[in-house]
Amino acid sequence: MSIKTHESNSTLNLYDSTLYNSTCCICCLCGDYTRPSRSKSEGKKGLPQLGSEFVMAKTGGIIELYSSDVNTGALKLLSTTKVFSNIRDITNFRVQGSKRDHIVVASDAGSIALFKFGDKSTNYAAQQQQCEIFGMTGVRRPVPGQYVASDPKGRAICIAAIEKQKLVYVMNRDTQDNVTISSPLEAHKAGTITFDLVGVDVGFDNPVFAALELSYADADQDHTPAAAENAKKHLTYYELDLGLNHVTRRWTCPVPRKACVLAAVPGGSDGPSGVLVGSEDEVSYWDESQADSPVSVKLPRRVHHPASEPTLVTSITVHKQKKNKFFAIVQTELGDAFKITLTTSSDKVVGMRAQLIDTLPVAASMNVTKMGLLFLAADFGDHHLYQLEQSIIGLPGSVESTDATKDPPTFLPRAVLQNMRVIDTLSNSCAATGLMVGEFAGGESSPQIYALCGRGPRSALRVMRHGAGISQLAVTDLPGTPSGLFTVRGSEGDEDDKYIVVSFADATLVLSVGESVEEVSDSKMVTDAPTISCSRLADGGIVQVHPNGIRHVKSDGQTFKDWQCPGLKKVGAASCNGNQVLVAYAGEAGEVAYFELDESMNLNLKTEKRLGAEVTCVDVGVVPKGRNRSMFAAVGSPDAVKVYSLSPHDLLSNRSTAAVQGRPVSACMVDMVGDGSVTLSVGTDTGIMQQTNLDAQSGAMSGNPTKRFLGAGRVEASRATVDGRSCGVMLSSRPWISFLSANTGGVVTAPLSYARLDHACGFASSVVSEGLVATSGSELHILTVEDVETKFNETVVPLRYTPRQMCLINGSLAIVEADARDTGEAGKVKLGYGSSAAPSGGGAGGGGGDGMDVSDDDDDDADSDEKKTPVRGPVPEGDSWGSAVRLIDPAKCRTLDVLDLEGAAALSCCAIQFASRGGEVMLAVGISKGLSFEGGVAAKEYGVSLYRVAESRLTLLHTTAVDGPVLSMTQFNSKLLVGVGGLVRLYDFGKKQLLRKCEAKASGCPVRYLSAAGDRVYVGTLGESVKILKFDAVRGALNLVSRDAVPRNITSMCVLDADTVCAADRFGNIFVLRSPSNAVEETLGASFWSDAHIPTLETLCHQHVGEVVTGMKRASLISGGQEAVIYTTITGKIGALLPLKNKDDVEFFTALQSKVGAAAKRPVGRDFAKYRGLYAPVKKVVDGDLVGLWGGLSGEVRAKIAEELDRGSAADVSKKIEGVTSMLM
Repeated sequence: MSIKTHESNSTLNLYDSTLYNSTCCICCLCGDYTRPSRSKSEGKKGLPQLGSEFVMAKTGGIIELYSSDVNTGALKLLSTTKVFSNIRDITNFRVQGSKRDHIVVASDAGSIALFKFGDKSTNYAAQQQQCEIFGMTGVRRPVPGQYVASDPKGRAICIAAIEKQKLVYVMNRDTQDNVTISSPLEAHKAGTITFDLVGVDVGFDNPVFAALELSYADADQDHTPAAAENAKKHLTYYELDLGLNHVTRRWTCPVPRKACVLAAVPGGSDGPSGVLVGSEDEVSYWDESQADSPVSVKLPRRVHHPASEPTLVTSITVHKQKKNKFFAIVQTELGDAFKITLTTSSDKVVGMRAQLIDTLPVAASMNVTKMGLLFLAADFGDHHLYQLEQSIIGLPGSVESTDATKDPPTFLPRAVLQNMRVIDTLSNSCAATGLMVGEFAGGESSPQIYALCGRGPRSALRVMRHGAGISQLAVTDLPGTPSGLFTVRGSEGDEDDKYIVVSFADATLVLSVGESVEEVSDSKMVTDAPTISCSRLADGGIVQVHPNGIRHVKSDGQTFKDWQCPGLKKVGAASCNGNQVLVAYAGEAGEVAYFELDESMNLNLKTEKRLGAEVTCVDVGVVPKGRNRSMFAAVGSPDAVKVYSLSPHDLLSNRSTAAVQGRPVSACMVDMVGDGSVTLSVGTDTGIMQQTNLDAQSGAMSGNPTKRFLGAGRVEASRATVDGRSCGVMLSSRPWISFLSANTGGVVTAPLSYARLDHACGFASSVVSEGLVATSGSELHILTVEDVETKFNETVVPLRYTPRQMCLINGSLAIVEADARDTGEAGKVKLGYGSSAAPSGGGAGGGGGDGMDVSDDDDDDADSDEKKTPVRGPVPEGDSWGSAVRLIDPAKCRTLDVLDLEGAAALSCCAIQFASRGGEVMLAVGISKGLSFEGGVAAKEYGVSLYRVAESRLTLLHTTAVDGPVLSMTQFNSKLLVGVGGLVRLYDFGKKQLLRKCEAKASGCPVRYLSAAGDRVYVGTLGESVKILKFDAVRGALNLVSRDAVPRNITSMCVLDADTVCAADRFGNIFVLRSPSNAVEETLGASFWSDAHIPTLETLCHQHVGEVVTGMKRASLISGGQEAVIYTTITGKIGALLPLKNKDDVEFFTALQSKVGAAAKRPVGRDFAKYRGLYAPVKKVVDGDLVGLWGGLSGEVRAKIAEELDRGSAADVSKKIEGVTSMLM
């Protein structure tokens, strides 16, 4: 597909939209952000307990607020804030006298920003309180922002750079209780590198900050290696004198050279104060009061870990308990977590104890709440919320600080948690290393996104489907294919449904809802005719509309009253609620009859009217709270939908009319906002859903309707309640849901990730409070929607090693995995680490130490998901790789075959179909043996292995040796095109090895990406950007056609057409390059030994996305959607570049972006344009994230911008933005 543009062949404009935010966490915090913390007296009064709140700072400049459910512990996202800057660190801050926590954000904007979170009325949005700018030169070693710490008593904040500079701010409150910030006080120290920074708890003495520093001043004067090796690391206290308003270096002392992390110990009346210092294989306690007698404890070591390689402590968190008790949880780089307790005497620490807790994912950050919940934001793989078990109070086996002269005990890690359990999980796709988009599962209406994610034992293939996830609770066979489906509530005020009414072509089936769903025969409803509409009435009875009339079953459930259609008329469409019934007769005359429930609880015919056109669908909505009737009815005709009044004063008078593209087949009115205004959704037989808002007073349709193509089938619309919100459910070739988004504040229509459904409506019972009952074919399904705000739901296939590449072969996915410093599966199983072996809990003596006694009791839930934890296998000595080639069934998401490669690392793969092999599809794998990174990248052997794939099994045919790393391969002219170092080689099939056909030097750097189209080859390199080669069939040679003049390290690439390539570099830039149209003619006259006259690629578009892009594909995510470039970043973000096809759209969104950027508040003081143009100015790319701030502007500002854009109203601008989003999702 070639790229079509609105002006010329050299013009392209893109709209960059974020489909899925980054999931990689930089830092996490816990505190009281949206409500005051509870005092001890409140706890004694028996007030309801509140869940814990967490803040996560993610890559891409994202701050998210979560709250945990007090009963289940489930995490709920409350708000998301984008700061348009790279966040470097965050910390909690609570000003003295306040009961709510603020957060302090340090970023590359060169500022320190203070935020507080609003309450439910503001959707818990992060609100900027202060923003002090001190330098706007980006991320540099001497620019503060890498570390930020606060005084535990809320009096000061310290922000530090990696090198030299530290700034201290004094914090206060004004008379309006607003937080104020002072001018910065300098605490610089030249010639020092800072490794960590914390605020020391000293009670109400002058605030003190502890920094872990390394002085290199002497090494700067003496350039010998010995001087650098002898440089000492120090723990330094910086004191803020509140009286003199001055910062001094109060105390410093040397600490272990490998110390890298600090944690403050509770002080004042809560503890001894001081800090914990984590280093290699030990944790030590330091404080000024006992500088000459620090206390340290050695950590237990793994049995098979090399004795020559110490284990580094990477994370420490301190948990405060009641009665001035506390303990610390320490984690090492292998994921082993230990409990550290201090022994005190006369306010001095005299001893320490270390006890093994469990092996957890390696944390980027972790926190323990007051309720004993441990939130662990993982470096790679999912984030987890753990419940600390009671067993953590008295853990078996320990190491005392008095055992310093002894070797520490050893242990064998377990893959089953012993002292914790997982209570909730947040998806984390970091690190995403590959991407494929396509409908590979079979039978689904939209493509799936396949992403390679994670690292080591936390690796996985994540299959992501657009739409909210659905849980299937029950499936029941029906005696036929239904034509309609309805639910009927119990008595007035009952929240549970009593009946499920299933309509067939000539009968009705009534099912009772209880502990089970069973057929009933005494409902008094008509069962020998189809049901057109059915509802519970306000009198406790039931109204049923069938083709011959209406049956009103009284509240006693025994008596009923029938109304028959006059003459030969039949009911064609109907709708009813608790007080009203609207019936439309079949035929072109468009006759309708309107009924209401009177005071004596009888249905009375109020009026009949001929509308003049066939009625195809009707809806009377629901009766609003506090009213007796719905004020309007929607009536569909062959080419329009009309709104009629149901007010007694002007019954069935036309209030508004809207043209419809197609024949309306269903209508649904839902009050999503809750203010009386109604959203009218109309489904047509052409698969188009049309939405518009109705004025609550006049019934007029406001603005232009929103139209969206939902699928190839007709659209059936109905109502449901999901997550406490009134929603509209639309069914076409796939189910959709329309709801009021808490994130955007607007009505959003999103797909549901489930098979095609024919009919659906809301359902509630004692088991399912808010669900759906639906039919598919001759089956009845009971479903629940997991989270309507979720854009994607995923299925996870665990992998063994870090995934490197994948390809599609014979309907299966082939994935190559490889990890450095790892062993094969056979070696792991032998040592008790492999997936086939459950590591025993018994300690194994070794390393000269005593065996650690770890409980070996098998709990009943030992194998449950709550107890499973990934364990990295033993770290081997020397250069060793663990690698595998895997086949996965994308439909069932299961592994078909996996081959472990002994002594080799598989780094690339490609499906190849050789012409000489009769079209048989084979798998080519690029391998490296003895790959080492010491002193540069080098390997003993490189090669290309060829595998046959038969009956979902892999069989090695042969391996061809090459003289360079193979990082990319592709099929070209029924041959295999291989990137060997900086060369591009073409191979054909041979019986014993591949046969080289031609070769071309593409670059002086390794070739990272290869793609082919026609007779052209597109090469992405690790230093010389993109080059385009053309194959000369006569000479059998590859010739350079065009190249990029800018040197770039390409991380991902996608071919758009014969002359255009979209690519990304290692600095987070994404750009589109195009070759001149006459490039081939120009290169024909150039000398073959010189490329000085080779045409250069023109940069059409350029933008900084803020994260390294690792995969991109050209695809459409929805049926009928526009094709775009879908990309993923290493941190898990999914974005899309959508071409803007006409000049009006380009001008509109360019102007809107500029005006929103000028009107929106800068969260951390960073200019929006500078952020997106960090390395080069933005070129012809509209920032969808910036345009998305439109919804957060005030009504006055939006109205003013809409007027300046000549777009009528702010609602029209919002619909224009939604229209672009709907093209993608």
